[in-house]
Amino acid sequence: MFGIQYLNIYFHLFRALKHEFLQQVLKNAHPNFNRLFLLASKSHETGRNPDKIGSDDIDLARLYSYAFRRHVIGVFNATRVLLEARPRSTEQSALLRMRACELLEDLANMAIEPIPVDFTALLATFYRYANNIKRAEAAMNEDASCSQDPEVLRITKRFINVVNRVRSSNGIELTRDTEAPEQATFVVPNLGITIVPLVYGDYHSWNLAWLDGDRSDVPYHRHFNGVEIHLGYSPIRGHIVLDNYRALTNEGYALAIPPNTRHGYVNASEKTHHLPFIFGSYKRGGWGVFFDVEAQPIQLKTLRKVPLDSNRLNTPIRLESIIRNFACQSFCKRKRILPACRTNRNGTGGLELHLTRAPIGKPYLLRSNRFLATSVVSGSGLLRMAGQECPIVLHDHFGIPGGIPAEIEGDEKGPLVLMDADLVP
Repeated sequence: MFGIQYLNIYFHLFRALKHEFLQQVLKNAHPNFNRLFLLASKSHETGRNPDKIGSDDIDLARLYSYAFRRHVIGVFNATRVLLEARPRSTEQSALLRMRACELLEDLANMAIEPIPVDFTALLATFYRYANNIKRAEAAMNEDASCSQDPEVLRITKRFINVVNRVRSSNGIELTRDTEAPEQATFVVPNLGITIVPLVYGDYHSWNLAWLDGDRSDVPYHRHFNGVEIHLGYSPIRGHIVLDNYRALTNEGYALAIPPNTRHGYVNASEKTHHLPFIFGSYKRGGWGVFFDVEAQPIQLKTLRKVPLDSNRLNTPIRLESIIRNFACQSFCKRKRILPACRTNRNGTGGLELHLTRAPIGKPYLLRSNRFLATSVVSGSGLLRMAGQECPIVLHDHFGIPGGIPAEIEGDEKGPLVLMDADLVP
């Protein structure tokens, strides 16, 4: 009887979703998203025929897919955890919630699958994201109706608000390191740090440690199969820690962290300090930072104090000083500021940082065979990818998938400088 009820519920949801998709598609989505979904739907109806899928469609499908990928530890995980904690009032509610949680888990698991560079990016990856997100929405809405649980309804609405940020974009979704969106973050269990996912590529990710609290520290920890770069921006006053060494800094920095190395940050200011960081691993993937982590408690006073630019700390770079000097240059080019050799160990890959200064009023082409996780660190301007255009400003983050050219163009408000992170094999 339980299995029959489950099938009846699934059939009801499928029928309702099919009607909604084909009649109105997604009322809150961008026309680009709706067009891609209808294109994929028609292709599936004709034996998955890819003849009408162009290169721009593939590029757009990849952009949307990478935007959804960051929610592996964002809304897909956070929503499932909240739903599983709610009491089940009826058998039908239990079935619907189980279905929603299965879909959310499947969406999160997609982060370990490569995003293709051909038509299957649209027919497989994008189509699966779009379908399963909508099915999860329907299951959660039906659950809220059956259970009469107002918290389930609130969870559902927050889920929809978060995924709509991706669906309502033209394909270029910008994220910011100035906020922690509700129900789209992850708490690292053995560290207690709230992580905001910003950009997720193939093997590396850009995140923000949202450090609310009295001191806003990053507890000491290490990764076995991953490499990291910690980024500090003013106003700042605190101790950066690497292995058995520490340095007090009052200026922005970038700290390269190899595998199996204790690291962290101790805030010495009364102001809250949120910490952006980049994680990469060819052994784990960009999401591995949260599951390949071991706490390494030690007293700060037992660590040896060294200068900020000491090789004992793997020679951190004075990031904000470098950005300011680079922004003042007259040339427009991409420059490496932190080499991959600082972190690459035993096949993990090495994280590499670059700065790019864009010209004013004319485009500069950025292109790589590997995914570039990118942040605006100075100025403002325009970004163009996959036939789409989007204004960008300080604190914006976005991904440039491998093989997709991106054009950046500065405006008159000041030099536009981007910093990108690449994981080099």
